[in-house]
Amino acid sequence: MFELSPIFNAMLRHKSHAILLMLQIALTLAIVANASFIIQNRLDLMNRDSGVVESELFKFDIFSFGQDNDNILQYKIDQQSLREIPGVIDAVRLNQIPISGNSDNSTFTDKADSENALQMTSGVYRGDTQTLNTLGAKLISGRNFTEDEIIPAGSKQPISVALVSQNFIEVMFPLSAEDKLQGKMQEGLGKNIYAFSVPIKIIGIIEKLQGSNVNVSWLDSAIILPKVSTHDFGRYLVRTHASQRQVVMDQVKTLMLKLYPHRVIMDPINLNDVRDNSYRNDRLMSQLLTILIVILLLITALGIIGMAVFNVNRRTRQIGTRRALGASKGNIIRYFIIENWLISSVGIAIGVGLSILLNQFLMQQFSLPKLDLVYIINTVLGIWILGIFAVYLPAKKASHISPAIATRSV
Repeated sequence: MFELSPIFNAMLRHKSHAILLMLQIALTLAIVANASFIIQNRLDLMNRDSGVVESELFKFDIFSFGQDNDNILQYKIDQQSLREIPGVIDAVRLNQIPISGNSDNSTFTDKADSENALQMTSGVYRGDTQTLNTLGAKLISGRNFTEDEIIPAGSKQPISVALVSQNFIEVMFPLSAEDKLQGKMQEGLGKNIYAFSVPIKIIGIIEKLQGSNVNVSWLDSAIILPKVSTHDFGRYLVRTHASQRQVVMDQVKTLMLKLYPHRVIMDPINLNDVRDNSYRNDRLMSQLLTILIVILLLITALGIIGMAVFNVNRRTRQIGTRRALGASKGNIIRYFIIENWLISSVGIAIGVGLSILLNQFLMQQFSLPKLDLVYIINTVLGIWILGIFAVYLPAKKASHISPAIATRSV
């Protein structure tokens, strides 16, 4: 630690250079820590399990414009024909497709009296008895729909039963803190929920099922209702053996037009591509923030190198004098590394505060979660290591300055 006094004295003689580098390091820490946190947050969102077998699924849309078409009969013919294609496991007509963005949401309550009830929004699927199998979702409790529970298209008969996701149960019927401590299981099977005061009985609970809109807080709260839409516009979800998916996709348009030519069949899209499209903005944000982090770290490294080179050139005679007085090459290298470490540490101390303030701003403006201290710690360690590598080469160059330089006039 005997080198601290000359280091401080040297820094005080040229305060502006050190202060600018400290501020650069502080800003880099604040931005890199928060950017890294946002990137990980986006990655976690993009990697969420939808609860369906995405690798086996594809979807396509249809729009019928023929005046002679019986939509109800045609839907049954289409669906049955799709299920008979070799390689197809199941197919169903749905009002919305998982994680696709074209969402259908409704509000449900736990009591008929909505004023005193717990309300929650959920993604709503409407389909028949094959919906669960087509999605590949896992039923962990209760049963699937029966044929007589499916409400015919156009019927005003109220829906009386539903399948819901486990998350739906956890939100609609939350356990008390005491029940959680006692290890009680979440209950919901057989209970009623209400839509516009109409009771709907929960007959099955699905382990995991996401809705369509990936940018909402209720993504994991999904419900399946036993009713099929038969309007001119419709969506089909088809499940195949993974190895046969593309083969089946190539057949769909020709088959649908053969069954009824007066309609438009949109190009089939597999669920992997649907996911990529839905998370396109999140992926773009992650890529841009990654580029920003790389640029900031590069600029900071160049700033450290530039200051180290400047100090070496400015202190050539001083370094030569120290070498003449017996300082080893290692002493010279250590001198510059310690100087950089001190400057970096002050910048880091300021940067930690800036990181927290920046995160609070992002929380208020964009509803981001609280910054995990792990990201600050990792960034601090990264900047310290970056500083050591950045200053090493100029310091090594300084260590080769000959003691004879001290005797020359400058």
